[in-house]
Amino acid sequence: MPNPYVEESAFWEAALEHYHWDRMDQAFARIQQRGIGDAGVYHRWYRVIEAEAISRKYSRQQPITDWLSFEFVPDELDGMTEELTRRTLDACDEVAERLGWDHGVETHVAVLSEAADGPWAANPYGYCVEKEPYFKICLPSYLVEDLEEFSQAVAHEYAHVISTNLSDGHAPRWLEEAVSVLAERSLSPEAWEVFARDEQAWLDPDELELRLESRGDEESNGDEVWMAYQQCGWIGRYIASFSGEKRLGDLLREHTNESLFRNLRLAFQGKGRVDGAIEKVLGMSTPALFSQSLDYLRKNGP
Repeated sequence: MPNPYVEESAFWEAALEHYHWDRMDQAFARIQQRGIGDAGVYHRWYRVIEAEAISRKYSRQQPITDWLSFEFVPDELDGMTEELTRRTLDACDEVAERLGWDHGVETHVAVLSEAADGPWAANPYGYCVEKEPYFKICLPSYLVEDLEEFSQAVAHEYAHVISTNLSDGHAPRWLEEAVSVLAERSLSPEAWEVFARDEQAWLDPDELELRLESRGDEESNGDEVWMAYQQCGWIGRYIASFSGEKRLGDLLREHTNESLFRNLRLAFQGKGRVDGAIEKVLGMSTPALFSQSLDYLRKNGP
């Protein structure tokens, strides 16, 4: 007798292959046949594919540079295309300069359709996903109502493109978010006050990673996830205080170090790639980085 769970997994694997190649019509056509799965385990993926497919149906794509392109629904932007493409390029240029990154990795920025906005959205603030043949940044349409917020969102997500490529995908989520939150300049005075007075609010590396990974889960607490992002931003700010934001780029690059002697030494010490990069670039352990970042926060205002 066929196993329905194996069959469902194979079905979704085929749909996600279309998604990986940004073939949104084909991906959406497949998932409409099956829905979110017997246990609802594919609910989040269904919403992501649905939002991108609906947007693609009515959108237009245009190049900005040889590495950057822009996708939008013309009827919904009301003559804002020129301003939005300029802001997109400016935000990418600024983050690249701050981190010491040379453009070149193909990047596609899409403003999703208004039809994808709503409380059911799986990623209500935007997201970045590695596809073929480019990294795709998807932004909710409400961001165009505040152009400064739009620029910040582009900066945040393009910083993910940079982080993933500089570290070859080896950096932990908390470090990627440290770079992205710092890039968008969105540290909150309210979060600073909480961290300054309540040491229990400051998570250790494993706790912080788990909290970030819970984003999008139905059981996740939105305020707790937001605080996790704020903690990442303060860690990024502390690292940048050493000798500028390019130090974050150096730290990401060190994650690609494949020195056999170095890796054997780390393994003997019970440490991983992340610990080795932090020790080499910052001269401290990972726990010390978290502890000193909190000390730095307390001594410096928001």
